[in-house]
Amino acid sequence: MLFRRFRWRCGTFSTLGGNAFFAKKVRNIQQAASGPPAHLVYDPSQLPDVATLLLVAKSAVSSDFKDQAFWQACSLQARKLCGADANLLALARYAVAAATVHHQDTELMYNIGDMAVAGAERNFLDAESIMLILQSHAILAFRNDRVLRKLELVLFEMLQQSKATAACLSSSLLSLSQLFSASVLPDVDQALEYSRQELIDGAARVCLEHISFFTAAQLCEVLEAMATFKVRGDRQVSALFFGIGNSLARQTSTLSSKDCGTISRAFAACRVHDEKILSSLAFRLRDKEVRRDLTAQDLANVLYGFAKFTSQDIALLDLLSIEVRRHLHALDVRLMSSTLASLAKCGVSCPVLTGRATQMLRRPGPKLEANEEDREVQRVCNLSLGTFNELLSLTMAFAKFQVRDSRLHERLAESLLQCQENDQAALEFRTCTDLVNVVHAFAKVHQAPIQLLGTVIRLLRLRPPGEFSTRDAVKLLHALAKIEYTILPDDKKYILLALGPEQLKELGVFELLKLAVAARKLGFELPSLETQVGVILPNEPPLKSDSPQRRPTAKKQRRKSARKQKWTW
Repeated sequence: MLFRRFRWRCGTFSTLGGNAFFAKKVRNIQQAASGPPAHLVYDPSQLPDVATLLLVAKSAVSSDFKDQAFWQACSLQARKLCGADANLLALARYAVAAATVHHQDTELMYNIGDMAVAGAERNFLDAESIMLILQSHAILAFRNDRVLRKLELVLFEMLQQSKATAACLSSSLLSLSQLFSASVLPDVDQALEYSRQELIDGAARVCLEHISFFTAAQLCEVLEAMATFKVRGDRQVSALFFGIGNSLARQTSTLSSKDCGTISRAFAACRVHDEKILSSLAFRLRDKEVRRDLTAQDLANVLYGFAKFTSQDIALLDLLSIEVRRHLHALDVRLMSSTLASLAKCGVSCPVLTGRATQMLRRPGPKLEANEEDREVQRVCNLSLGTFNELLSLTMAFAKFQVRDSRLHERLAESLLQCQENDQAALEFRTCTDLVNVVHAFAKVHQAPIQLLGTVIRLLRLRPPGEFSTRDAVKLLHALAKIEYTILPDDKKYILLALGPEQLKELGVFELLKLAVAARKLGFELPSLETQVGVILPNEPPLKSDSPQRRPTAKKQRRKSARKQKWTW
């Protein structure tokens, strides 16, 4: 009886508080056995070999330890350990660990590159070393033409001999694409017997033939690399995309939120339309937990892919717009313009999202430079940091949503005028089509920023006459007629140069009618246009200003009741 009571009390103790008590004891024992982390115990200058140095570096990376004095001491010791008998693979792993915390030692990177070139010339360079060296160069955007050309050549030879592993192929191709995007990847030497396009085609062929050896994450890396290289219209790459789409569609449950964004953007960027993978992504994104894990960048990537192929899954797009609302406070100009433009292209109506975005953009943001590192302040969507394309996409998105907020459009117009301070390719260096789209975006919501419109028309006049096409002139006049803009005589002469008799013959029926209505409102006299319209619509009145206009539409009025009508007899 006493034994039963004691056992019952022990069971009660373990049930109520015993688990936490024993877990704390186990944790204390583990801490006593393991001790403090390695990077706080060892002195970097006293490390005897590269293996111990790598252990200390990995410990610092796992703890997110970014003390520059510590990493400089580690890099100095790594340079001392570089020699004829040094382990290149361990040094490459250390370089990746140091690059992860954004520490760069230029001399060490050059030493590792020299060791890699020497190993490649003696055929001692393995696939993992190539992968890690390229990865460290890509993280730091470090340019070393001699090393990068040699590693690219060795990777191409490995592809020819089928020696590249799945991890090496996917990671190396992604690193090369990141170097290419950062403009630090050198051009291929003409003396060599290969080109970069042959390398991409070879990688696509090897990946397609051995696709069963690739994991879902590695296939996503290959897709991201192809999208970064912007490979379009290539038969081998298109076949690879369809093969990857079939493979990933069979393992949809293994795709993470980031993978969904990568796949969606890659297929859209390379213009490969695969309805099967789009349906699989839509099915995966209907999971609430997957949508919750989407970051702001992942949301922009997913929406870009669905918008590029004009998805009609309105229910899913509504769910994604709700996620955009959740991340709205963390969106900068680039992400906000991308997400809103994608939703607008899909034709999704989201008044709550646009209302909150309008209120956010109406508030003046802090004045920051383009290279400002204060990330807490940059969370506010500061229009002064946006480029021309980002601001134009944002303006067009609000125009498609029919947001008619004058204060918002005033801020957008001011930002477009001032963007040349941050964007080197500003208004003066844009094409005529881009400049006309600026006017078109504001005209869709009947907004007329006089200073911006005057600047755009002045910049159009500075262009050669041949660059300003007839369709650009039609689009410009149609937009200016909406807002009833008064065109100066000199500007009118320049626009008429693109509307000659021969140019009007290239226009279609609807473009001619748009031009006729705009010319009538703006007071343009185009005899050749009257002839063209007369052929299409013989009963249309002439375009003269004194010609009878179309009868205005009667304003709808509510029907009066019988009690009120009797007093009007």
